[in-house]
Amino acid sequence: MRVIPLVCGVLCLLACQPADAGQKSVTFYLDGARVEQLAVAVNGQIDYPLPDSFTPGSLRVKPVKGGSVLRVELVPADRDRRRSRDIARLEDRKGELQVRMQAQASREEIFSAAAKSQSGKAMRKTKSNPDPLDSLQQGTEYALARLDGVYRNKRKLQKTLDAVDREIAVAKKGSTRARIWLSGGRATVSYLVSSERWTPCYDFRWSGNDASGELLLHARLPHPEKGVRYLVSNGTAAQGLTAKPVIGNFPTLSRFQLTLQSSDRTREPPSNFAFDALQAGLPPGEAAVFWRGEYLGSGQFSGGGASELSITR
Repeated sequence: MRVIPLVCGVLCLLACQPADAGQKSVTFYLDGARVEQLAVAVNGQIDYPLPDSFTPGSLRVKPVKGGSVLRVELVPADRDRRRSRDIARLEDRKGELQVRMQAQASREEIFSAAAKSQSGKAMRKTKSNPDPLDSLQQGTEYALARLDGVYRNKRKLQKTLDAVDREIAVAKKGSTRARIWLSGGRATVSYLVSSERWTPCYDFRWSGNDASGELLLHARLPHPEKGVRYLVSNGTAAQGLTAKPVIGNFPTLSRFQLTLQSSDRTREPPSNFAFDALQAGLPPGEAAVFWRGEYLGSGQFSGGGASELSITR
């Protein structure tokens, strides 16, 4: 029955997730991100998969409500017995599918030959076959119908084989798993990853009527995951600066008032801008320039302390 493979697939998926994984938050830094998630122990143990980009030495486990962490063990993918069993099971499943595919290939040869044989028969009336044309047509239609069924089965088998191959690739790629023993029922698991970070982006918006302007600092974030709380810290993970909650993948972090040093240059949109330097710890990043609401081009902003910007048109 199809229900059994479906149930097995769901169980396999659940086994790869932290037990009763709860609220998840991600704090982005300029050099990486810290992931934090509440996990619930089953029989005093949490089995938590860590991503490939996990930074060694960054794992932290904090018990909740008076519990205590008894033991933490990191198990590499190549020593994970559960993963090895899953891979072996998938390899067996693949072998079975390949055997069935070979059987379908043999059936295809048989019915293809039968269809050709029917079309090559001589149409002779006999007592046992008074209507040879009708018999020939019936035989040909039967062979083609069976051949069509073989083609459908082969397509279904190929799709299943492709899905199993993908599962095997994911299982073999693997990741380190954190096995955690608790005296309590829950713990917050957190770790650093190097694959995700926020990118500084700036908007220089000049009124064009006078020397006034505004600088907006945006954070370009990776594609957000539903149900995850995101924060951005204006620094590196080591600096540990206060993080700000954000929404969306291009939030505005801060705004600053600007003044052009030469007001007579406000008559026409310039390509170079000189302004009073900002005494803020702003990181370097790409800047977009707007003049009276019109986009002029982009350039590289050197960050806090810089007082000039040039754009390319």
